[in-house]
Amino acid sequence: MIKDNYQVPDTDTSMGMFNMLYEFNFCGGVVKCQGRDVAAFEALQVMGKLTENCDVLGIKETQEFKYLNPSNPESGISVTYKQGDMCFDVKEEGGLEKIIQDGEQMSMTPRSVTFEITCGHDEQNFKVVDSSKCNIRLGITHSSGCRAGTSTSSSLTYLKYLVIIALIYFLGGFAYNKKQGNAQIPHAEFWREFPLYFRDGINYSLAQGVRLIGRVRGFQERGYATV
Repeated sequence: MIKDNYQVPDTDTSMGMFNMLYEFNFCGGVVKCQGRDVAAFEALQVMGKLTENCDVLGIKETQEFKYLNPSNPESGISVTYKQGDMCFDVKEEGGLEKIIQDGEQMSMTPRSVTFEITCGHDEQNFKVVDSSKCNIRLGITHSSGCRAGTSTSSSLTYLKYLVIIALIYFLGGFAYNKKQGNAQIPHAEFWREFPLYFRDGINYSLAQGVRLIGRVRGFQERGYATV
């Protein structure tokens, strides 16, 4: 994630010179709106310049974390901030126009903002997912949404490099040995003995584990607590 403020224009509501813009900063923690430290705000941008009038979307103290898909935690996370400025609550499809047609009374609710971070290759900036309701949803694909900060694409990249290095080692070494009149893989003696080394390593680890368990049981039988 970048250290400077994110600024995400709402292209769905853009009207030429006028544009709604969402500003926030994950690393710095807060941004300024109405003289307050807030998690994110919405402001009007006129001819590329941000105006001073802004609406608070959420405050830092209300931060909530969730999985994008609880049945698949690896898919990513969402971060929500609440208790923003009040707005007309448009919950139904059809929005404000439908409410007016049906003659319903409009209610107001505090604004909120949800950042949806999907596990994957790092994108540079967020995009507007939905800005039609009081809960603004912004999304990005980024490795910070992955467990341990590692995306599936990054893991596949490391695996690809490992395979390439192995191919260079074996094929290049074999070609060199063949040129020297010795047609065999590089360090052939080591690779012939490798299964034995591997077996000895496993046996040693098992023996040390059994010995450690025996020592722990001995301490417990003499009345000592295991630390």
